[in-house]
Amino acid sequence: MNQRDQELLDKQLWGVSPGPPRNGGMMSVALVVVFLVGIAIGDILLAHGSKPMQTASHDAMAVISLLGSVPPNMR
Repeated sequence: MNQRDQELLDKQLWGVSPGPPRNGGMMSVALVVVFLVGIAIGDILLAHGSKPMQTASHDAMAVISLLGSVPPNMR
């Protein structure tokens, strides 16, 4: 295959080959935001139960204790 053949092949296949992913960082940020909004909505919906409101420090300690019980390969 000479240079001319390579150029013709490149012209024919310009739209076939995928380019690098665009806005990959934005997709990650959007996913995290949607996750956090879902947690906030769930917290608001479930806060109307009969149990009293828990303090933020109690919730933080519960999360830390849960993370301590997760096997290292699952983090």
